[in-house]
Amino acid sequence: PVSARAMTALRTPVKVAVAGWLTPTLLGAVQMLALFGIVAGTLGFRVAHPWGAYGIMVLASMTFAAIILALNVWFGSVGQFMGLILMVLQLVVAGGTFPWQTLPEPLTSLHHLMPMSYAVDGLRQLMYGGDLSKAGSAAIVLACVLLGALVMTAIGVGRMMRSRTLRDLQPSLIG
Repeated sequence: PVSARAMTALRTPVKVAVAGWLTPTLLGAVQMLALFGIVAGTLGFRVAHPWGAYGIMVLASMTFAAIILALNVWFGSVGQFMGLILMVLQLVVAGGTFPWQTLPEPLTSLHHLMPMSYAVDGLRQLMYGGDLSKAGSAAIVLACVLLGALVMTAIGVGRMMRSRTLRDLQPSLIG
């Protein structure tokens, strides 16, 4: 998830964490631009607040990239699997495919804990001209989760940088 070369050269866990997160973040921003172009341009959906909608899409992408990076730093390949499980669970409880109010109670409780729920709610407010304060609150929650995931990544990278092994000097080709 993070470059061993960067851990050796940059020497600070925060720089290594941000460097590992920056590439998927930039790719996500480009993907969100393409998605927004398809939704607004090709499909012809009218978006009430286009810049805000694109902004929350990019913020959501940045947040999920940070979460996946943190899981990978802390748990390795198991973290990748955990990230997949987390994304599937969020698809169910976020309310993007069907109303979350129809979910059974344990899943309804998860709706309020998962970041994708805030991304969906904020995007709805911005696309359809809803309450901008709700969209702002959703953006704040996403930004807090983003910051928390980056802090956890930096802590994990710091832990990785303190202990070096011979395997780190000659890493496996398959990870």
